[in-house]
Amino acid sequence: MLKLTITHPNTQATETYDMVTEFNQMFEKAKEYGLINSIFALRVKEMKDENSPIRLHADSDVGNSLLRILSDSDSLYDVRVIDESVSGVREELRDDLEANLLHEQYDTTEELYGDIKEMLKNLAGTQMSFFCPLTGNLSDHDGDYYEADSYIINTNADAIEEAIAKEQSTEINMAEYVGDHADIKDKLVFAEWGVEEHCGTLYGKIDCYLTEALTPDETERLRDAISGQNSDGLGEGFEQREIPVDEGDLYVSYWHSGDDYFLHTEDEFEEYLSQLPGMRFGG
Repeated sequence: MLKLTITHPNTQATETYDMVTEFNQMFEKAKEYGLINSIFALRVKEMKDENSPIRLHADSDVGNSLLRILSDSDSLYDVRVIDESVSGVREELRDDLEANLLHEQYDTTEELYGDIKEMLKNLAGTQMSFFCPLTGNLSDHDGDYYEADSYIINTNADAIEEAIAKEQSTEINMAEYVGDHADIKDKLVFAEWGVEEHCGTLYGKIDCYLTEALTPDETERLRDAISGQNSDGLGEGFEQREIPVDEGDLYVSYWHSGDDYFLHTEDEFEEYLSQLPGMRFGG
């Protein structure tokens, strides 16, 4: 779909690589030639230049449609993500997505990602959610770093919600990773991390969109897979990214190692809340 052609700085010999399947080989070769140090530094504007030693182009009409909506400021990393998102989309969505691209239904990559996510959700026949406690650390304006209490987390709910949404703005494959681990890849079409407040306390919420209801064994496997993602910090490391708040920089995690950690289904969470003084399910 999208291709990168590298020109040797001395011999002017060229080599062409597929953006998705040959990305690592391309990156290593570009580093060897001294053309690149970081996949985040090289921008689309530079790669579209006919004289660029690393030139971006397409081998299909769909690929050209992707090139049209890429921003000049998008990085090489962004290019790989968009190509992988479209070329790796579920088979049930492929024809409609490619038709939308060819008919120029999207003006930005954000519109494309948003539509893919909605299309995936629409494939689902049912949905289930998991809930977990949130923990955080704060780097304050005095340079001190310490565990954030529940007040800090609760009063910064909007900032946390915005940050986790941004973290997933281009990530449409979490369901594939989780589904593979849980061995329910055919049933799990989309997974989305968010937050939800219940009686003044902010909790993590993971919505799972499924083609059909899971068996008890599949539910446990999915729980284990999500817990693994939470403990790994989510994808590329959500818990390592600062969230600017009035108090300083907040770092939020969907996991902690304490004995009171849980990852509850909705029914289990309702039961958990019912046992807390003054709390009830439903926010």
